[in-house]
Order: sequence, then structure tokens, then C-alpha cells
Amino acid sequence: MEKVLELKIGMTKEEVSQQLNSKPYNFKLLTDTETILLYKYRVVDRAVLPFLLKENNGKTVRGKYANLLVAYNKSGKATKIESCNDCDETIIEEKKINIDKIVTFLTVTLPVVLVFLGIKFATTTTP
Repeated sequence: MEKVLELKIGMTKEEVSQQLNSKPYNFKLLTDTETILLYKYRVVDRAVLPFLLKENNGKTVRGKYANLLVAYNKSGKATKIESCNDCDETIIEEKKINIDKIVTFLTVTLPVVLVFLGIKFATTTTP
């Protein structure tokens, strides 16, 4: 996020890419006078417990991806820099294992399987 705040009007495409340490993700508009490129960056959030919410506490965590639109003129200089929330339909997702879903699945299915096996075993051993 700090890198985004250091962008300035008049920077070239190469300077913007170097500052963000990222190449353009996609282009939004391409005309004979203007080019608008879409960059992705990650915001920084703060995770705190609600009852301990203070301005300077909490843990810094990586937040969601945000979109940044940079408009360039014919000479390749930035003329407009803006953030955009709904300018891209694609969503970048990170695959994570949700341990809560796994625990719920096991606590629901495992007892059912054990009861089934117990009933099946009990019926096969009785004469």
C-alpha cells in the first residue's frame, strides 16, 4: 500500500511498474490518445480482538487484493491514478485449507460411520 501512495502523475509505465514491483495485470482501455492499465496490489489490514480495539494494537495481516487504474497519455506518462473496486470481474484467490470445515465434516461423518459399522458387526456376529 505504501508503494501505491508514492506514485506520482508524470511517471512512465516502467517507473510505475518498478515502484509497484509488479507488471500491469490487464488493460482497461486502449485508444490512440490514452491507455488505461490495471494493476493488482495487496492492502495491509490490522487484526485485533473487538474488545481490545485501539489505534496502535493488533497484528498486521495481508488484506484483500485491490485494483489500481493508471491512465497514460500518448508519450507514456501517467495522467490519472485511481483505485477501482468493481473494474475487474476476475478474483484472485489463494487456496487455503479450511480447518473448521474439515473438523465439522469429521465430527458429523465419523460417528455415523462408526455406528453403521457397529450395527453391521453386531448383526453378523449374532447367531
